[in-house]
Amino acid sequence: MYSAFEKQSQEKKELIMNIAIEEFTLNGYDTTSTDTITSRAGISKGILFHYFKSKKNLYLYLVNFCIDLLTEKTVTAIHALKSADFFERVKEIYLLKHEITGKFTKETQLIADAIMSPPVAVQKEMQQIIADYYDTYAKEFKFEHVYLKELIQIDKLRDDITVEQVIEMTMFISEQLGNKYQTLYKNNQYDFFKEPDPVVKELNDYLKIIKYGIYKEC
Repeated sequence: MYSAFEKQSQEKKELIMNIAIEEFTLNGYDTTSTDTITSRAGISKGILFHYFKSKKNLYLYLVNFCIDLLTEKTVTAIHALKSADFFERVKEIYLLKHEITGKFTKETQLIADAIMSPPVAVQKEMQQIIADYYDTYAKEFKFEHVYLKELIQIDKLRDDITVEQVIEMTMFISEQLGNKYQTLYKNNQYDFFKEPDPVVKELNDYLKIIKYGIYKEC
């Protein structure tokens, strides 16, 4: 569908995408003007629509691009982690995600807005994008790359605690914490990009509670 755009030079593609992402994150989908995008990018409106056919397609292309970009950066960084402690690894993964979003603020903003407050024009498509993402990065992926059971000190576990329970508990708390701050962000009560510390501290506090609650007393 986007073959005409993909044939362009990398420099030209990056220019158009960076400007479009900036406009969508700054103004929102409905009030973003393709005239402004084309004027800033130095191309005609006819060329933009030749590449994407519509404003809707441009937006969806950018959302998919940003998801793929941040996912690739995150997975690569996760594979480079060397922590031998289960809970330290979970915390390190959270921190590296924050580091990556800090480097790609506009891309992260676009994804966050598209997922939490999808424009009416693309709601159906966003539901499918989200479903496809979670199909790919569901529990199996997290068990293989994030919550590594081999890092749990099994010999030190309390007799009434299993490895599976530790993983499920940690995953549940991490996800609920993420949901909490997403809701606050959506309601304009919290800005993760400006105030990451509260999330980091709360996650660290919960991980300490789990860690020192599952192991036998020395």
